[in-house]
Amino acid sequence: MSEREFENIFKCYYSDIYNFAYHYIMDSDEAQDLVQDVFINFFEKYKTLPEETNTKHYLLAMTKNRCISFLRHKNVIDRNNLKYFESLIFSTTSEYDTTYDDLLIRLNLSMENLSDLQKQIIKMKLEGKEYSEISDELNVTYSQIHKNIKKAYTKIRSDMDKTLHVPTDLLFFYLLIDFYMMQ
Repeated sequence: MSEREFENIFKCYYSDIYNFAYHYIMDSDEAQDLVQDVFINFFEKYKTLPEETNTKHYLLAMTKNRCISFLRHKNVIDRNNLKYFESLIFSTTSEYDTTYDDLLIRLNLSMENLSDLQKQIIKMKLEGKEYSEISDELNVTYSQIHKNIKKAYTKIRSDMDKTLHVPTDLLFFYLLIDFYMMQ
């Protein structure tokens, strides 16, 4: 395939493929990276494809497979992060002891600003439930689960960062897990 042919295919299908990926994984930056990888892979495999291959369908199938792999990988990372943060609960350090009550109060205030759906989803996620289980129990789509978790965590982090004026990623998850264990 010449560069010109590839450029035409890229221009013709990029927006459709990107929109498909974005709506599948709900993350603009990740969707752009994923679509770039799809087109690179397509360029490398083009010579081996049968001539009757529908280019758009092939690109969509590749994108769907990449999205599924991405979400599976993200799920593994989420599970590992949850295990890590659970271990923090059992290994508290004196560094958090002095301000723990104040931080928990601030977390409670921040949690009150979330929608009921976001509160439910976060609680179920911290209980170790998979996105599919949460989706079935709450009767919402997988992408809605992902989007609401992302929005809730962003909102809580933002609220906590405003009041503490320090980065709170580890502390945030530590408190969030404690918060739901006390409920």
